[in-house]
Amino acid sequence: METGSFGKEPTVKQHLIILAAPLLAAACGQNVTKADGEAMPAPAPINSADKDAKKADKAPEIQVTEVKGAWEKTDTPRGQQVAYMSEDGAVSLSITCQQPDAFAGENAQNVLVLRRTFAGKDAPSQVGVFTSASNAAIVAQVDEESQEIVGMFDTRSTAANALANGDGDLRFVAGDSAYVMPTDPMVEELIESCRPPIESNLEGADTEETGEEAPADSGT
Repeated sequence: METGSFGKEPTVKQHLIILAAPLLAAACGQNVTKADGEAMPAPAPINSADKDAKKADKAPEIQVTEVKGAWEKTDTPRGQQVAYMSEDGAVSLSITCQQPDAFAGENAQNVLVLRRTFAGKDAPSQVGVFTSASNAAIVAQVDEESQEIVGMFDTRSTAANALANGDGDLRFVAGDSAYVMPTDPMVEELIESCRPPIESNLEGADTEETGEEAPADSGT
């Protein structure tokens, strides 16, 4: 006598269907019951608001301003300066060869100081310099009195080389705003004149390598 269909063992295919049923139910958003009778919560769908929040976290776009004007050379109490004057007569950006003061020490050298007008809410911590020669970042802070962002950098730094050797437009980025202005030979002349003589640099390098002081001239 043949065994009825109710007496047959489940096939492999039937086993797979039984195992897959909870997964299908979860995908449809239903609660799934464990073997011990406890209900398993269905996985929460991805909220579209989360996607919008990720988009909002992106950095704001840089507002680029092409400043129309011309470079001018002036002398200040701290040293020689070149400034870019906009068409309305305001100083948009200046670079100063700042001489060491009396408290800087005997071997103190000149430094370059960059000032750029700034009207943003969040004070940037650096000024990005972009030229055809190179790119660099100058550590800076906002001068509350003049409402300018001020950065000091070495005359032999990457920023100095980028400004001295760049052609075409110069780009200065502070926070989410950028100023674009044409370069001028006056910028290179200021930086080169601010640098120490090559001879003193070579002598200093030789002294560091040997670990000895340069011998004094006996006068004979």
